[in-house]
Amino acid sequence: MRIAVTGGTGFIGRHLVRRLARDHHEITLMAHRRPAGDLPGSNIRVLPGRLDDVSSLEKTFAAAEAVFHLVGIIAETRQKTFQKTVVEGTENVVRACRTAGVKKIIYLSAMGTAPTAPTEYHRTKYRAEQAVISSGLDYVIYRPSVVYGEGDGFVSLLTRLIKLSPVTPVIGHGRYRFQPVYIDDLVAVMAGGLTCRDARNNIIEVGGPEQLEYIELLNLVKSTLGKSRVNLHLPIGVMKIVARILESLLKPAPITRDQLTMMEMGNTGDISKMKKLFGLEPLKMKEGLEKYLR
Repeated sequence: MRIAVTGGTGFIGRHLVRRLARDHHEITLMAHRRPAGDLPGSNIRVLPGRLDDVSSLEKTFAAAEAVFHLVGIIAETRQKTFQKTVVEGTENVVRACRTAGVKKIIYLSAMGTAPTAPTEYHRTKYRAEQAVISSGLDYVIYRPSVVYGEGDGFVSLLTRLIKLSPVTPVIGHGRYRFQPVYIDDLVAVMAGGLTCRDARNNIIEVGGPEQLEYIELLNLVKSTLGKSRVNLHLPIGVMKIVARILESLLKPAPITRDQLTMMEMGNTGDISKMKKLFGLEPLKMKEGLEKYLR
């Protein structure tokens, strides 16, 4: 199948492209700049493009049968806001898909997305979803929980902290729950969305088999690394003050109030539809960590 991918050079995108290349699809990546390193297959080409340039999107999507739209941000910069990147960027992708004659769009959203969610991140993801749903195209929308694996920005950060410091910071009480999903499981169900008829025009939550408190997750990483570290709890109120100051000084801020709110909310969902549609039994986190941390 001829497939175009936006965001194919990011963490999830790199793993997805490797999976699609292994499945012998013809892949066109849209990239703001040429990705570093070798591409994982001869059936991949890279075209320059930006979400705010519809003509470049149309060129990337020309002859594509399906588009994976993966571009997103977790914190705003001076140039990239949630509204411009997530909402307007997705609207541009939809517009270019229709012009190029694309039949299906597969959108990577996030677990916790809702019209009245307490974070701008999740509210704009919802508005982007609505652009996809109302596009007139076949679609599949995936809402993953926290994704981990080689090259991620979450467990990799924890790993560095655990290796370098005798103390591991924990924001608040650490009992907020996540449903971490291993990257190979996520890209398996995403690739499955190309051919699974029952996935058509569905929103699918994607997560692992366990709902883990952050403290439990942290202990799993320590155990896998064979490290014993003391947890230092940082009051959530103090961290929100720090985040407010950082947001006023830096774009992107290393930590934002939105991110702290998301952490307090936790991130869990119902993966029964995912398991039924794709026959997947996702890896427990300990098994996933052992695949790449040891």
